[in-house]
Amino acid sequence: MKRTISALLCAGLIAVTFTACSSADSFSDKENLSKNVERNSDTETTFNYSDGAVSAPTEYNSYSSEVSDFELKLFRNYYKNNSDKKSFVFAPANTALTLGLLANGAAKQSQTNIVNALSDELVLDSENQCSSYFQSRLKAFSSDGTNTDENGKNSEKAYVKLNQSMFFNDTVDIRKNFLTANADFYGANIFRFVFSDENAVKKVNSVLGENAVTSLDNSNNLFCTSTSDIYDEWLNAYEKDAVADGTFYSESGEKTVKYMTSAENYIHTDKAQGIIKYMRNTPVKFVAIMPNEDTSLESYISSMTYLEYSDMLDSFKITSLTNASVPEFSIKSDGKPTSLKSELEDCGLADIFTDSINLSNITLSDDLFVNDISEIQPSVTVNSAGIGGSESVKATVTANTLKSDFKTADSTLKFDRPFIFMLIDNESNIPLYIGTVDF
Repeated sequence: MKRTISALLCAGLIAVTFTACSSADSFSDKENLSKNVERNSDTETTFNYSDGAVSAPTEYNSYSSEVSDFELKLFRNYYKNNSDKKSFVFAPANTALTLGLLANGAAKQSQTNIVNALSDELVLDSENQCSSYFQSRLKAFSSDGTNTDENGKNSEKAYVKLNQSMFFNDTVDIRKNFLTANADFYGANIFRFVFSDENAVKKVNSVLGENAVTSLDNSNNLFCTSTSDIYDEWLNAYEKDAVADGTFYSESGEKTVKYMTSAENYIHTDKAQGIIKYMRNTPVKFVAIMPNEDTSLESYISSMTYLEYSDMLDSFKITSLTNASVPEFSIKSDGKPTSLKSELEDCGLADIFTDSINLSNITLSDDLFVNDISEIQPSVTVNSAGIGGSESVKATVTANTLKSDFKTADSTLKFDRPFIFMLIDNESNIPLYIGTVDF
């Protein structure tokens, strides 16, 4: 009988677990298998933005549309199973990256199934190169605010964090080619340690977050995690008088919330309207989409295909502005994993969760299969200063040139009913986060 893999996918944290024992406090250099594996610096092979890749891979447009399509399928399935939640957010980009890494450990038809679920137009090599470019570009624009320039001035704190980690039981032999592929394209932290050690949970939580895991199944031998976080200010800040109380028409009744009003780029389809608002330092845009009054949020999400998504973004015109009022909101993570197994099965990945999965490109062992893939919901706070995750952007509104923009706005749009929000990579239009807001 095959051992279990349980994948704890964390959008805030994504984890994939495979079967084994329990392990430790903080990881030693010996336990960190990825520490001494150097990334190939040839950008024609890796397309790593930080290493100087000046252009995306040839297949990047296909990758972007195919991965976005996969993420929207996952979103529709996720909402269908969580429609009782007033507000939620998850990070489907983490799921896609984790599956891309997992594909490198799969073999034969199992590998083909994973790659095809992400994109039926790309082979694994192209998937790896595009994933490398996508993720490394986001990291290149990130700063924790502690770096200094040549004049000794600290850089501005702003970041998008997408990090993957894999945890192996000490009994598992890891193939060198798998470690090399990880170093070249994904940059995940790969640890091998004794799962049965009394400090196993502490070691895992030092990476996943405090109290994320309370125990480890001794029958497991691998779990993988991905974490996400964001912190950045708006490119155009709100004026002092642009934040005011207003009414939100929740499904549970009228609520008083704080609205932020500014002139923003207007987007639309025949089913919904929305806006795009850019971040200052990271290559990310905030998108809010509200269905038309005669369409419920549930109905709109069920029909939100990639075609609807691309039509919405393609409607963007730099000169088309609307006076948009968006409520401040905050969604806090409970730090606990939520299974995505059924959602991924509905995305065409049912084989991952059966004993037919072949993971022989990770290890010589041939008795592994994926038991579960789950996600720890990320935290998101949207206020007048910007967007934060594990920490909120300081909400100090500052005067700017929004009043002149108001004069040229063509319409008014108030997000006073349940709506969708996304954080999207500017270049590829791949969603990083997708969520819904209700009060």
